[in-house]
Amino acid sequence: MRRLGFVTLLTLPLLTSCTSSLIDLRENLDVHRSSFEEKLAGDSVKVERFKACTQQAHDGSSLPLNVAAEPPATRTAMSPVIIGSRLRTPVQALVERILDRTGSNAASLRVLSDMAGDFADPSRRKLDLDKLRLLTDAIRHWQAHLDFDEDALARDPSLFAQLLLAYNRAYFGDVRYAITPDAGAGTVRGIVQVTSRGFVDRGGNTVRFPGLSATAQVDATHAVEPTTTPINSQRVSADLTRLFLEAFFDAAFRVPAVQQATALRLPTTASPYPAFDLSHPPISLEALATVTRQALRTEAVVTSLTGKAVRGGSLFGTNNETVAATLETAAGVFAKKLVEHEGFCYFQVIQHP
Repeated sequence: MRRLGFVTLLTLPLLTSCTSSLIDLRENLDVHRSSFEEKLAGDSVKVERFKACTQQAHDGSSLPLNVAAEPPATRTAMSPVIIGSRLRTPVQALVERILDRTGSNAASLRVLSDMAGDFADPSRRKLDLDKLRLLTDAIRHWQAHLDFDEDALARDPSLFAQLLLAYNRAYFGDVRYAITPDAGAGTVRGIVQVTSRGFVDRGGNTVRFPGLSATAQVDATHAVEPTTTPINSQRVSADLTRLFLEAFFDAAFRVPAVQQATALRLPTTASPYPAFDLSHPPISLEALATVTRQALRTEAVVTSLTGKAVRGGSLFGTNNETVAATLETAAGVFAKKLVEHEGFCYFQVIQHP
């Protein structure tokens, strides 16, 4: 009996660690580790300017941001309150605006501000799988469902709604049909399907619905076989989750977009999205490339860590590949968008003293 009690005491810590919903995104053994904020260590003025920048959205009418620093004496550089709120503030502000417009249907999105707070401290970045599951459930009810109503979204003039609408349309090819005339015969030759290249994120990366054909022309005399990529639930579920998070964080942070981005082709001009202006660049092109690479690397690492956790043998593992793909994509895109915002702020601070 005493031996059984001793074994129980030994195994209890192991069971506790296996059932934790938190994923530590930073480890002490990591080599060459430094976040954008940590690169500013030792310069209290720049650290304060960086924190002030990350607490607000990038406004295209006033780039580069005018980030006045508070006196260092008023707060410590590593104050937990400031760290927790600096990324959460613009996220929470957008959630509340959405809640005001849509009512209780947006309440579940409040988990995003909590997740941003968990990620904010560069020395202790973490991801909560419980919150991640709540987030993916909320996204499913927002757009990854049957009878998604584009018309209802089009009536909402907010930037978030317009981005979500544009991103969905672009992902599904922005499908249009056009008449192809036969100039020689003076008749109509047939109908051709015209599609866009797909959704292009603010950094220029493209995601496209796999069911769209590379060539889809219906001709009265010639049958053209379209070329498509097989559709699978993992890919599509992950893509729809990506679209929502891209739209949400673009509306929250408004990091300037490259010219080909879908964000710059909104169906309405009521809420224009800021473009990366080459005549008055907020940061250098080299810095923009660095931010993009770092954001993509972050997405890759967080996607991998989350995939291991949700496919493992812990209580938070899942035997459903579609659910696993959705969770890991949500985690990766979430982290990518926060690092994009931080990186843009970092280079604005060091390149615009």
